[in-house]
Parts: sequence; structure tokens; C-alpha cells
Amino acid sequence: MKEETQRITDQILVDAREDARSIIVEARKSAEMMMEKQRELGCQKAQERVSSILSKAKNEADIARGMVFTDVKRKAGWMILSEKEQLMANVLNEAKSQLAALAKTKKYIPELERIIVDAGTALGGGKLQVVLNKHDSPLPLKLDAMSKLISERTGNKTEPVLSKERIESSGGAVVKTADGKIVLDNTFEAMLRRRERNLRLEIAKILFA
Repeated sequence: MKEETQRITDQILVDAREDARSIIVEARKSAEMMMEKQRELGCQKAQERVSSILSKAKNEADIARGMVFTDVKRKAGWMILSEKEQLMANVLNEAKSQLAALAKTKKYIPELERIIVDAGTALGGGKLQVVLNKHDSPLPLKLDAMSKLISERTGNKTEPVLSKERIESSGGAVVKTADGKIVLDNTFEAMLRRRERNLRLEIAKILFA
């Protein structure tokens, strides 16, 4: 009886050890599978994270490139506009220089007389004051001929008189009505200012067409 009891006890222990080994093996397999799944999941998450970082970096790089390109394009546009503006300014300055040079030639007196006649005609004739700069005031202008021409154009008897007043100008004249209420500035500088917009358009067409 004791032997049978011992045999059963030993068998129970053997079975228990076998069950324990089996449980341990299964546990190890299960642990390994879980670890493998965790590794795969970790790798997947890492890849997704890397992909997200790369995508974000690419987007930021594209934005940065776009901003740099836009900035470069804008600066290039400013430079071009600046160069164009400088070229037009140079042309206008050259025109001023040529007008100033004209005032020192023999062609200037008939040109000055034409300027005065145009101003007197625009004012409608009558008694007029002609204001010149210091250089032009002693010039031998044909006041009678100018008076006749303005009168013919306006149908109004005209008497242009040289004023003792002096202007700061490279050439041309300021013409006023006798009472000084209406003034027409036909100096070179004023004529250029009035025509500057149209001159700039003409210069732009020639230089940048």
C-alpha cells in the first residue's frame, strides 16, 4: 500500500514537472512572440515617426525654398526697378543739362522768345510781365515782334514788359498778367516737371521695350 502510494506520489511529481516544463516552454514562446510583436510595433512606430519627421522636414524645406525664392525674386525685382529708375533719372538729368547748355548758345534767344510767346498766348495777351534769370535779363529780345505775334494769336492787344524781378532758373521765363494774379511758369525746370510723367513713359518705351 505504501509502495502504491509512493508510486502515485512520484507520478504526480513527474507529471507536475512535465506540466511545469510545458508551461515554461509555452510561456517562453508567448513571451518571445509578444517581444517580437513589440519589436515589430516599435519598428513600425519608429518608421512612421521617421516618415513623419522626414515629411515635415521636406515640407519645411519646400516652404523655406519657396520663401528664399520669393525673397530673391522680390529683391531682383527691386534691383531691376531701381536700375530702371536710375536710367530714367539719368536721361532726365541729361535733358536738363542739354537745356542748360542750350541757354549758352546762339539758338537760345529765338527759343526763349518762342517760350515767352507761348506763355503770353496761353494767358490771353494783354499787359504782361516777363520775368527772367540774371543771365537772360540783358539779352536783346524782340519784344515788339513778340507783342505782335501774341496779339495776332489772341486777338488781344499785347504789351510784354521785362520785369526787374529775377528768378532762379537755368533758362526759360515766368510770364504774369499785369496784376500778377495769373502766373505761367515756363522755365526749363517747370516745363520738365509738367512733362515728366509723359517723358518717363517715352523713356521707358525706348529703354525697356
